[in-house]
Parts: sequence; structure tokens; C-alpha cells
Amino acid sequence: MSEPDIAYRTTVEDDHWRAEEFQWARVLATGNAARGMVLLYLQKVCTAFHEFEPAFAAEALDERQLEFFRGRLAARLRQLLTTMRNNDLNGLDGVARLEEILEATESAADMRALAGLAEALHAAGHTLLDALETA
Repeated sequence: MSEPDIAYRTTVEDDHWRAEEFQWARVLATGNAARGMVLLYLQKVCTAFHEFEPAFAAEALDERQLEFFRGRLAARLRQLLTTMRNNDLNGLDGVARLEEILEATESAADMRALAGLAEALHAAGHTLLDALETA
């Protein structure tokens, strides 16, 4: 796989992750602070969900902490959506799906429902990342 024409070297070997990392680099290389911050907040929320899901699967979480986790994950989604709105980026593809995921996060009946949102968020993140790159 050839590297894009940007001054960045990756250590990632997996094709999917490598392509995604270079896409992040291209967004950052534009120098657009708003898009860069949206990317940062997107990665923070994706990381939070992607760490939560395997912790749940490993039975490492206490079901009594549902409200805590709903609040933490929802706060990350709200930060992302607010940043997009404040910078006139809330019309990009993927935003409506992120809003749906926020509602599902806030209303998750149990930890399983909350963990089940990780893949939906990942897919919405790809849609938003594509939109950020072409915005």
C-alpha cells in the first residue's frame, strides 16, 4: 500500500487501521482547527466506547454503575456534537446517527445495551470522518 503525500509515517500494519490513520493525518494536515478538534473529540468518544465494550464482555464492570457509565459516555458524545454545532459542522454526514446514538446512550436500560452501541458508533465515526475529509 502506498502512503499518501503527507509528511507522516505510521507503524500500523493492518490495512484498515492504516487507512484510517492516514485519513486522520490528512484531516489534521489541512490545518483547519475546527475539523481537527472534531476529529479529536470523535476519537475520544470512540475510544471510550471501544474500551467500555470489551470491559463489559469480560464481566469487569458492575451493573450498578450503569448511570455513571451512561453519563460519562453521553457527555463525550455531547461534547463532540456541541463542538460540531459551534463550528457549523453539524450538517455533515453522520451527525444524525451520532444524535441517535446519544439518545440510545442516555436511555440504555442496561450495560449490555450500552456496550452494544460501540459498533454503531464506529460506523457513524467512519461516515463522519469521510465527511470531515471532504468538508
